[in-house]
Amino acid sequence: MRKVLNKRLPRDFKAGWGRYLALILVIAMGIYIVISIVGAAETVLHGTDEKRAVFNTQDGFFTVQHPLSDNDADKLTRDGTQLQEEFSTDLTAGSDRKLRMFKNRESIDKLILSEGRLAEKTGECVLEKRYAECNEISVGDELTAGGSSFTVTGIGCVSDYEQPKDKLSDTAVESQYFGLIFVTDECYENMRSHGGLPAEEYVCAYKLGSGVTNEELKEKLKSLMTETGNNLLSFVSADDNKRIEAAAGNRLMHRSAGLAAGIIILILFGYVISVFVVHHIESESSVIGALYSLGVKKQDLLRHYITLPSIVAFIGGMIGTGLGFSPIGIGSKLHDAYDHFSLPQYDIYYAPYLLIYGLILPPIISAAVNAIVINKRLSRTALSLIKNEQSPSNYRQFNIRSKSFITVFRIRQILREIRSAITVVVGMFVSLLVVMLGLDCLVMCSALKTDNAADTHYEYMYLYKSPDKDTPEGGEIAFVKTLSTECKGHTLDVTVIGLSEGSRYFDARPEKDKSQAVINNSLVQRYGYKAGDKVTFTDRASDTDYTFTVSDTAQYSPGFTIFMDIGSMRELFCEDKDYYNAVFSDEKLDIDESRLYSITSKADIEKSAGVFAQQMSSLIRTMLIVGIVIFIVVMYLMMGVMIDRSSFGISLIKIFGYRRKEIRSLYLSGNLMIVCIGALICIPLAKLVMDGIYPSFVSNVACSMVLDFPPYMYLIVYAAVLAVYFISSALLTRKLNKITPAEVLKNRE
Repeated sequence: MRKVLNKRLPRDFKAGWGRYLALILVIAMGIYIVISIVGAAETVLHGTDEKRAVFNTQDGFFTVQHPLSDNDADKLTRDGTQLQEEFSTDLTAGSDRKLRMFKNRESIDKLILSEGRLAEKTGECVLEKRYAECNEISVGDELTAGGSSFTVTGIGCVSDYEQPKDKLSDTAVESQYFGLIFVTDECYENMRSHGGLPAEEYVCAYKLGSGVTNEELKEKLKSLMTETGNNLLSFVSADDNKRIEAAAGNRLMHRSAGLAAGIIILILFGYVISVFVVHHIESESSVIGALYSLGVKKQDLLRHYITLPSIVAFIGGMIGTGLGFSPIGIGSKLHDAYDHFSLPQYDIYYAPYLLIYGLILPPIISAAVNAIVINKRLSRTALSLIKNEQSPSNYRQFNIRSKSFITVFRIRQILREIRSAITVVVGMFVSLLVVMLGLDCLVMCSALKTDNAADTHYEYMYLYKSPDKDTPEGGEIAFVKTLSTECKGHTLDVTVIGLSEGSRYFDARPEKDKSQAVINNSLVQRYGYKAGDKVTFTDRASDTDYTFTVSDTAQYSPGFTIFMDIGSMRELFCEDKDYYNAVFSDEKLDIDESRLYSITSKADIEKSAGVFAQQMSSLIRTMLIVGIVIFIVVMYLMMGVMIDRSSFGISLIKIFGYRRKEIRSLYLSGNLMIVCIGALICIPLAKLVMDGIYPSFVSNVACSMVLDFPPYMYLIVYAAVLAVYFISSALLTRKLNKITPAEVLKNRE
């Protein structure tokens, strides 16, 4: 008997080929997206582990005010710890471009070349990969930086600038405007000796000796700095350095989100398939009853009706897995990582569990869901099935107070097809979750770009290494210091700005109290702080916590920022009464660049926000397209099932002379109520759920997080849902027209 039943499978597929192909397409698309996103994440994670030894990635770095002496370095390395000087100087490479110059690396954070060779003499350089790509520079090209000409002999990357940010506090990578250049020791010293360059950064990378911890090295370093009078300006472990292995940290979230989304999609479509199977069983009720009468066992029929949807799920999973592991899958998604991070070329890693996820999980979920759903349908007696008796529960009596026959008919039709109606609403909710993820990204990026520019009232910010005694004419002095805070396992920078009374460039008006501070809106949006709350931030260099009482909030979107009275801040951080290290101005000031750490312009901030929005555009497009496609398919398929299940009634009223428009009104227009009410519930609910989840996706970025939609956006989403309904309804009108009065004769006893 199993052979006989198996012969029906091709005929069943042929009869419902349209809906099965649609399901194969959607399952394949869902698996493709999961495999490509998660597979790319696994490739980056696996590649990061492999390349760590090749790079000999640092365990951390520290910055000092003056270079360490040989004796100081010897004291720090007696326990097996390795040190490497990674001094740098920033060179201008045009009106808006900057190249950070390093000496060739010898042991720690070594260069991995993607092409060419290392610089071997003065006038040669190796260029960082992302800067070269964004500016279309190749090996053999000439470039000018810091007033000198260089020949590019190689292009590569280093592990300590995997995320090539100018400053650790930057919210976005701007590889078109900032990059790295590696030259010989002689070339570096020659460039420094010419003068006219910004101050040199005295950075030392370290690899911890056996059994040595970061805290132990920091304490030893602090003690040494006290003895020598040198200043420890920063101490950052590799775990807290957002430039190091940033791609792996970013892809961990991609992996978790991709796997979770994939399971939700598979369960949804397992349920959709079960609706088809139930409809198929009900349409073949008399055949099943006859088979029971002939002695066919329930388990044989259960296996038979599970087989086709499981095969469909397997085919969809196989296609999706193949596409996911192909160059247009993982290969394509890897380009998103390569376009953002400065990475060596990774070999695609075929994670075994993804094969199970793509090939085994879809049919298993389909079989499990269908076994649960259709088991009850096959538990009826043979006589009941032969007569096609309907359970009384399928036709519950409801008192509907309406004199309109059409209204009463539509409501009863909805109640009769409540299972399909619920599937439409659930599918709408799942797809809207995906759409809301894309829209939250869009709204946040748009607000970030607009607000960062609007809230930056200065044109230039000069950050000093060694400030002048006299305030530059036309500038407003400030005291700037960087602390840190935790956000879901990520360490993020918090900028403390000490302001003079009546600042021209900031709206904050802090109290003259070293225990109080004004916080910016970015901190309010991320943590929910309000006036009166106590907030604690950490100075990682000195390992000291500072607690402030929030006195007020201020509109200032760039990064996480708190504002203090400059006098109170000097007192808190034990600085002189006239100390400052930053100057804000409306115009460019004549300041010796050798005294400066950096110059940040308003244009730089605007570009940074624009780059962040550009980097998120691929994710936004993907989420919107996927959400829309899922909803269209679920809507079309479920409304089609409703029509199929009502074919007898449609055939009957055609005999009674109802016109096409009236039939459409009875059987399709009633679904409009489901969609309208469902959308009113699902749109705000999906928005609420996604707003709760979304902060975890940007927990590694210190930025404002505006997620509020303008009212018109809700109307656009609602209108889009209705548009999908009307398109599906128009397509299904043809299905109504194909049902003939002869359908009544097929279902007579």
